[in-house]
Amino acid sequence: MYKLSESSIDFRSYSVILMNEINTSREIKEEIKKSFPKNSSENNYIIEINAIENLDPLITNTDGTVAKYRIEIVMNFKVKGENSDFYLIEDMVRGFAQYTVETSEIESNKKKQAMLRTASNNAIQMMMSKIQSEISVANDN
Repeated sequence: MYKLSESSIDFRSYSVILMNEINTSREIKEEIKKSFPKNSSENNYIIEINAIENLDPLITNTDGTVAKYRIEIVMNFKVKGENSDFYLIEDMVRGFAQYTVETSEIESNKKKQAMLRTASNNAIQMMMSKIQSEISVANDN
């Protein structure tokens, strides 16, 4: 128990670079910024993230309209030390969510935005877990 708390990682010492920022939705960008707050002092590691958003229809009505969507956020990420040219970790995570289309387009868009945040958050949590696990193992060796 003591060993685990001793090696916990401060994600404020990570600098995040979103590789495809232009093509990434605002919700995904905001979730990344919220999960990796900027620390003005020192950044020991750099995380390069390439986020991909997929929107797939799950249920289609008989008239051809979509009743339910599944959102998949795929984040390919690489972690390297601040003063290093080689990557410590190269991996991929996914986050999923689904939403039902409403009769109001405004309500549907609100649900879509909320589910984008949820799927992004799920992917980010998995990424943080993988990074923490890999860095802890690397530090133990």
